[in-house]
Amino acid sequence: MIGMQLESSLGREFELATVDTSRGTLRWAVESPTWSTPFRAVRDLSRLVRALVRFRPRVVLVHASSSPSFVRDWLLMSTARVAGAKVVCHYHGTTHTRFPSCETPTGRTIGRFLMRAAHRVIVLGPTYQRQMGAAWRRRLEWSPNTCEVEVYSAPPPHAAPWLAADERAVLFVGRLSAPKGVYDLLDAVPLVVERHPRVRFVLAGVAETDTMEPVLRAEAAKRGVGDHVTFLGHVEGAAKTLAYGTSDLIVVPSWTEAFPLVIPEALAAGLPVVSTAVGAIPDFVVDGEDGFLVAPRDPRALADRINRLLEDEEMRRRMSKRVRERAPREFAIEVGAERVAIVIRSVLDGSP
Repeated sequence: MIGMQLESSLGREFELATVDTSRGTLRWAVESPTWSTPFRAVRDLSRLVRALVRFRPRVVLVHASSSPSFVRDWLLMSTARVAGAKVVCHYHGTTHTRFPSCETPTGRTIGRFLMRAAHRVIVLGPTYQRQMGAAWRRRLEWSPNTCEVEVYSAPPPHAAPWLAADERAVLFVGRLSAPKGVYDLLDAVPLVVERHPRVRFVLAGVAETDTMEPVLRAEAAKRGVGDHVTFLGHVEGAAKTLAYGTSDLIVVPSWTEAFPLVIPEALAAGLPVVSTAVGAIPDFVVDGEDGFLVAPRDPRALADRINRLLEDEEMRRRMSKRVRERAPREFAIEVGAERVAIVIRSVLDGSP
């Protein structure tokens, strides 16, 4: 997201500098602090302080998520505010998480306190704008995750090596873990293969640990569908766009989500979406028009909607055309950049 913002019109309208707070590793566990977490927080704070001294920004934009790391993000925002900068929090969190929680009186009080460090808060969709705005008793703006639409909408340059000529592909992109619904998907695979023996489930992503990788393959074999599941591992660039471009639909079976980047990527590629109705996804995927929404942890419902799309080619093409047309209007990088720019301009009161 930050890389796309740096290359967008934000970088032409404003002078930008970045402070990297990432772990710098591919495989990581969500909301799992380790012994090194406090030391990384000190590192991040020192990087910000150096940037505040050298760069002297008018505005500090902090990308934050709903996890214990939000305490660090609050510290970064508070430090920037003490230094005289206006603070915008681009919040990628959800309403269901334990911290900061929107579901309990204490959690809402904590959330209101922490968010006071920001002059403006951007969330991922209209539902979060309403729910989090009510919980924190403040006005929020919203901007969805975006993607390089033109990259994903381009036709694939060649056939996918993991697909036979007569096979159809159902794509999954994301972390291969239980909360992402990967085991529910594996439970759905036999119900699809039974009716569509030439279907292939293409899983792009890695497990949270090295030891879980063989476990996932064993689970597919245990269900008798190992020959119908391909594990691509981590993919980027041309391999990733090829996976999108050669698939018939995408499945997002997560138990919880904010608004995953795979949704705009899939829409740009013209893929109908079979997803659980969680987080901000229902704000942007219309059931029966852009794909189908189902309840979490329901493999039979997943299989039923996948089968419907594989069996009704006219409906699949109609949905594909609709989402492909929507993507440039709603999820292009410049659309998100302009939403963020409006917020930045508002805290600068129109000054350069």
